[in-house]
Amino acid sequence: MSLRRRALVVVQYVYAAVSVLAGIALTFALGPVAQATNQTTARIVGAALLAMGVGAFAVARDPEGNRTMLRVEIIFTVLSALEIVRKLIDDEGGQGRTWVLLVSLIVGSIVLAVLYPAAAERQGSGVSRG
Repeated sequence: MSLRRRALVVVQYVYAAVSVLAGIALTFALGPVAQATNQTTARIVGAALLAMGVGAFAVARDPEGNRTMLRVEIIFTVLSALEIVRKLIDDEGGQGRTWVLLVSLIVGSIVLAVLYPAAAERQGSGVSRG
């Protein structure tokens, strides 16, 4: 297994664990999420994060065979970052935690894109799924 593939697997397990934990907290209004003003939106985002976590576990097991899910993760992460930027602009600076989340999403998007399986790796894997 190449170093790049190993790194992708580790990143996917971290992405999956964080997504599942955040998804559970949002879906069931646990911890600070219980104070959210819009619980319906929090639950919908929680369900999306749970689905992303399950998908990330699948990618970790077979990155080359689950490239579509990996693309979905990248798009979801980029769109989340863009929404946080919009929120920061609307709130004129936002809170410190929001900035930490934004930086995490930007770094995460870049890492996922860099570790995306290269064409040569895909061809060598014998997997033809997209």
